[in-house]
Amino acid sequence: MMRSTGIRLCLCILAALLAFPLAVSAFDGTVTFGAVAPMSGTNIMVGDFVRNGILLAQKHINERGGILGKELKIVFEDEVDNLQASVNAMTKIINYPEVVAFFGSTYSANCIAASPVVLQKKITMFAGGSSANIPKEKNPYVWQVRMTDDQSGLLLAKAATQVIGMKNPAVLYVAESFGTGLMTQTVSALKGLGIDVPEKNLYAHNPDEKQFSPILTQIINSDADGLIGISHQMPAAVITMQATAAGIDIPLLGSSSFASVVCRETAKEASDGWMGVADWTPDVTTPEGKAFSEAYREEYKGKPDSDMPAVTAYDSLMLFAEACKIANTTTDREAINNALYKIKAYKGAMSTYTYNDNHCFSTSQFLTINENQRAVLKEVVYTREP
Repeated sequence: MMRSTGIRLCLCILAALLAFPLAVSAFDGTVTFGAVAPMSGTNIMVGDFVRNGILLAQKHINERGGILGKELKIVFEDEVDNLQASVNAMTKIINYPEVVAFFGSTYSANCIAASPVVLQKKITMFAGGSSANIPKEKNPYVWQVRMTDDQSGLLLAKAATQVIGMKNPAVLYVAESFGTGLMTQTVSALKGLGIDVPEKNLYAHNPDEKQFSPILTQIINSDADGLIGISHQMPAAVITMQATAAGIDIPLLGSSSFASVVCRETAKEASDGWMGVADWTPDVTTPEGKAFSEAYREEYKGKPDSDMPAVTAYDSLMLFAEACKIANTTTDREAINNALYKIKAYKGAMSTYTYNDNHCFSTSQFLTINENQRAVLKEVVYTREP
């Protein structure tokens, strides 16, 4: 009786296995991509976006069969909220033998600081920063997905003069590589459009500044007819809140951070009314951008909408996958890096990407205005042909 019961049990298990065969991986090995993000410290919200963008790209790539049939794996390191910790995190990523390429810091100064190690190890880094000083390093292994600030400065200047009508703007900027570079490019572009910005209209702030009221009071008491803000996401949020509290009533225009989810979620209604020249808005109308926005909302229900760090990280990983396909390898770092020179008219979520001599792929940005705590798209603006 016991033997009969055992036989029947075995037959039932066999039938179940035949009906529902064990899943067998369709992947032929793995390929590993690294990423640094501020996963602790004051910039943790930015880090959440980077992680979300990377993991969503990983999911989409693996659902489509991986990269050349290999399963995509991700290694993360925490850059916290300071330059030294960021360089340490990127150095650690670089020294993982299995990492073929990686997404570097969202902050330009950190990317520049890590550039010598990247060059020494000859590993591809997708820099998350937008500083025009990054290409000046002339590092053949560093690539930018976001538009460089020399182009953003031109778009800010055009928006200030041709859209808003500023004739005597004040410029408030963060005093580090990104902010100083974009301020310089914006002021130069304004001069080319017939607007000379005097030294007294330039207001610098430290990266960790928390109190902007004295500067904003000076701007209110000046003859400035508009304010151009150039800063990172969290300072941008503080600036918008303190500008509202100070009662500033001149037209307001900001760099991409002022249109960011981090700024809008933190400052709430205080962010409304700010126009921005932005790398990204979830209200984008391109098919690829809309597909990303919808996928992000579905994947991260109940969380803030997609922001620039998320889509930058997502598109960086997609460009890496494209380079692997062009090079027909997932292991040869040099061949993969060289394949990036062949990227042309690749339709990403944030932009259409084409190789440029400065190692920047992006060809467009968005002109937005914050309304009801959303960055509403006004138009897509191009600086060069996709």
